[in-house]
Amino acid sequence: MRIAALVVLLGLAACAAPAPPTGSPAALAAYLSDVIHADAVTRARAVATWRLDEPAWRRTVIAGAWPLYPAYVRAFDREAPAMLDRLARADRAAPVAARRHFAGDAALTPAQARVRWLLPTLFPSAVAADAGPIDTVFVADGAAWRALIGLDTALRAHIACPALAHAGPAGPCSDAAAALVTAALGKDSAQVARLCPLAAALCGKGSP
Repeated sequence: MRIAALVVLLGLAACAAPAPPTGSPAALAAYLSDVIHADAVTRARAVATWRLDEPAWRRTVIAGAWPLYPAYVRAFDREAPAMLDRLARADRAAPVAARRHFAGDAALTPAQARVRWLLPTLFPSAVAADAGPIDTVFVADGAAWRALIGLDTALRAHIACPALAHAGPAGPCSDAAAALVTAALGKDSAQVARLCPLAAALCGKGSP
């Protein structure tokens, strides 16, 4: 009987779904589901670990964005409580889904789209949603997950061009705004002076 029971247990283990690969969207979805369903203390501890330290920051964002780290830290600390509240109020019946974070994805929030400009091409960042978007960008830091909460705020504070706030995932407005960000991070003041009025013309209320 013991041998038979062992065979059954081994069979059940073999049939169990394998854990998703570390750093994959599936792993992020499973992790966020656990965070959402956790108790308040555990959830708060999890969100507190999401801020990148400076070495991870430099491994994550493009070199031109490295000087934004102090502003990111300040904005993260201001905005993390709102994220925690959003997760606490999440619909527990809604499954969490995650996907890779690509430029031009029409389902991105404006902030997620702008953050994409600060990451290297094809960097494996991810975004997630349950009943609605979880409005930040997640990055794998080894086996842990971090979040770029506050980075969009830091970026827009760094570049004195109000049109940037209207840029989203795609369209002429976003093309001009992305070029503006590249010029600003590259400290090309002449290009910034040229592109800000262009972005303002393209990024009127309701523009993509």
